[in-house]
This record gives sequence, C-alpha cells and structure tokens, in this order.
Amino acid sequence: MARKKATKKAPAKKTGRNKTPPFENYPDWTTARFWSFIRSALRNASNKYPPKYQVKNEAKRDYKGENKRQKYEYLCAICNEYFPAKDVEVDHIVPAGKLSSYEDLPGFVERLFCSKDGLRVVCKPCHKSVTNKEITKSDG
Repeated sequence: MARKKATKKAPAKKTGRNKTPPFENYPDWTTARFWSFIRSALRNASNKYPPKYQVKNEAKRDYKGENKRQKYEYLCAICNEYFPAKDVEVDHIVPAGKLSSYEDLPGFVERLFCSKDGLRVVCKPCHKSVTNKEITKSDG
C-alpha cells in the first residue's frame, strides 16, 4: 500500500483589502454589492426621466455638414462646440453623489431626479474630465 505524501499548503495571499460585510437581508451579496445594485437601478430609471430629454432637445440644432445620415448636432455646455448625438451625454451640474447606505438614499434620489435647470449637455471628453475631477475631489 502506497503512502500519500504530506503536502504543505501555501498560506492564503492577503490582498490588503477588507471585504465589506454581507448584506443583512441577502447574505449572498456584500453590502457594497447591494448598494451598487440599487444605484445602478436608479441611474437606469433616470435615463427615462423627461427633463433629460428636454435639456438635450434644447441643446440641439440642425446639422448642415457632409454626413447625410446625421440630422442634429448638440452644443456642449463646457467647451461650446457641437457634437453628434452619440458623442454627448446629459450631466448633472450638482453630482448625484454617493449611495452606500439608507441615509444617503433621499439626497441621492433628489439630486439624481433634479429639474432640467440642474442638467446640462456635455461632450464625452468634457464629461470624462468633469467626472475625474469630482472623483479626485471626493477622494482627497
């Protein structure tokens, strides 16, 4: 009868990150996963919010360039240049902010579903720049 060699297990690698605690109502998810789910659902709902369409409609003009397929172009509120619809986004002037607890929920929803005065059309490069500045400011 052959004997099995005893093998030493390598110690588990430490990632240096603390895992968020399980969500109390559904322990298969972490708390962070739950709030990510809620944040995503609310943002998805906000994409159908009528003021977003109104702001975008107010920023458009007829396109008179070479591209026969393009009907409109949109004015970026930051760089004041015109872009096709695929290259613009509707941005919140006051960021919706974080959503990581029940206490954050009312303020997040209020800022996310603001009036059209709280929204602007921006090109994707400007939107990326603004978002990166907001992230840097909130981290520091």
